[in-house]
Amino acid sequence: MVTIFGSSTCFYCLRCKQLCESMQIEHEYLDVRERETLLRFLELFPDEDAIPQILWKDVHINGYAELARKIDEYIINDNEGESDAKK
Repeated sequence: MVTIFGSSTCFYCLRCKQLCESMQIEHEYLDVRERETLLRFLELFPDEDAIPQILWKDVHINGYAELARKIDEYIINDNEGESDAKK
């Protein structure tokens, strides 16, 4: 599960959401312009002042580039598992 903290006015935030959707990765998109989400963002990432900030299985991985890398790793590992299962 991926949790994306972002804003609809942020290009990279929207790219993260689109990437998850296109790769059929289960995700939750939270807009930091909403008060409750902003408070949660500040609690989870007290030293961060940029968006997007992303949790991959509850582990903080930062932004878009890291998300793309994680998805690549996930797909490679998943495909290797399928290959092994077929042997």
